[in-house]
Amino acid sequence: MIDPAPIYDAATAFWKSSVLFAACRVGVFDALTDPSDAEGVAKRLDLSQRGALALLDACVALDLLEKKEGQYHNTPTSERYLTSESPASLLVTLELQAKTYPMWMNLSESVKKGQPTIPPRDLLGGDPELTEQFVVGMHQRALGIAESLVNVIDLSGCRLLADIGGGPGTYSTMILKRYPELRSRIFDLAPIQDVARTLVATSGVDDRIEMVPCDATKDDFGNGNDAVLISGLLHRMTPETSQDILRKAYQGMESGGQLILNDLFTLDGEPALAVLFGLQFLLTNETGGTHDARDMAAWASDAGFVDIETISLFPYMVITARKA
Repeated sequence: MIDPAPIYDAATAFWKSSVLFAACRVGVFDALTDPSDAEGVAKRLDLSQRGALALLDACVALDLLEKKEGQYHNTPTSERYLTSESPASLLVTLELQAKTYPMWMNLSESVKKGQPTIPPRDLLGGDPELTEQFVVGMHQRALGIAESLVNVIDLSGCRLLADIGGGPGTYSTMILKRYPELRSRIFDLAPIQDVARTLVATSGVDDRIEMVPCDATKDDFGNGNDAVLISGLLHRMTPETSQDILRKAYQGMESGGQLILNDLFTLDGEPALAVLFGLQFLLTNETGGTHDARDMAAWASDAGFVDIETISLFPYMVITARKA
């Protein structure tokens, strides 16, 4: 007999994310920084006792909580990533992800029309509240990725970094903390930078960061760059625009300069997360989707870069190259 389990798993996968989003929204993990039984959680959060019990038990089943002698406890993972006071909190990121839920329900319509279900500019300045959530969400998500990235690149001797589509500035601040002689110019849309300035101001390296309003699809990236970082930008672009951005990165770079591309790339149709992430852009953007790492490396070569290497930071990939 052919096992239908994969079909059932896919059909009910949204149950799991719904539990996570609901628990975050009602404040379960903040409430359980001090362990409690279901009745206590219901009182703390003004929930029905039936609803609290069902949600808490679902969180236990998904390893988001632990239950010991009738008391619910945060796991180390939920304490670190799902409580509002944690410096590694992902709550804003998850709330933004939860807001894409209705879009996914209309996926079949987007597939038919090839168009997003919300105005893409809402996240890029059109809606101030969504823009702020988008930028803060990028910051939260980037914290862990940036920590891994700085360990696989070497910018010794570099003086000027161009951070293209630098968003909240998270990558620049993490890199500058590692390299005290380095300065960074962050290029991004003005509404994004309005939010990013608040985040950068608390980094301790803001005196070495310059915000440069820029539309990467139209503007150049200055001159004299010893390194160019493009992280989480090219998946928003068509192949043609991506190639144009790589050419502009090359043109503004000093000889011997380094190119660093950090993104969710695919390779032979994997990993699944990158493939699904690309599909999400059908729902939220008029162009773009995840690119194949081999294509990206070829485009970098066409732009003039040499010594191209690909490094796996699963599920992310880093492509490095050099201007001869």
